[in-house]
Amino acid sequence: MKKGVKLLTISAAIALFSVATGTIATSVVDASTSEESKQEAKTDEKASIRLAKAGYVFRLNHDATISLKAHQAAHLPKAEVEKLVNDQVLFKVDQVSSLRNGVQVHIVDQTGQAKGWVNIVSDLSNVNAQKKILKKLIKAELKVMDYCDIMQMKSAKKQLKKVTKLADQVKDPEERAIAKTSVKELKKWMGQLEYKDIPALLIGLYPRY
Repeated sequence: MKKGVKLLTISAAIALFSVATGTIATSVVDASTSEESKQEAKTDEKASIRLAKAGYVFRLNHDATISLKAHQAAHLPKAEVEKLVNDQVLFKVDQVSSLRNGVQVHIVDQTGQAKGWVNIVSDLSNVNAQKKILKKLIKAELKVMDYCDIMQMKSAKKQLKKVTKLADQVKDPEERAIAKTSVKELKKWMGQLEYKDIPALLIGLYPRY
């Protein structure tokens, strides 16, 4: 029997057995999908370190979902998450993971007991964004990001100059440090335009939809 005919016969036999049992084809697909996920999910060390430096400044949004593992469906019971929200528990981010177009971050509270993976865009907010003295700066920063979203980079760079001046005007040393860090992170984001690089201060505020 010729090699090509032999391969065709074997393939046909496997296909018939798969249809009959419903097992072989399924297991192959599952293994391939699992391996693909492992290859595509990436931990960003620089982004992880950057957000960890922000400290315990993040709170869960009311509709947050906490996954047990990054980019997987299994998650904490809704009642447990609601309790964390109602108790206004503060978290820090210690790991950033990207998979295709999605970015999840690993959060942990100060006791180390409450932890899990959440969506960087929809599940968290930074408590420092509520500081009145930083409101004008934040509004200006978001305008920079809006310009970048529609690829008006010239307008974005012009707006960035206003942001820098606003940061320089912050008097309080602690809040000034937050403002300066945010401007630095915004410049980094402008060069990448990726969710993993969203300034810590603006997490929960961008994108605006």
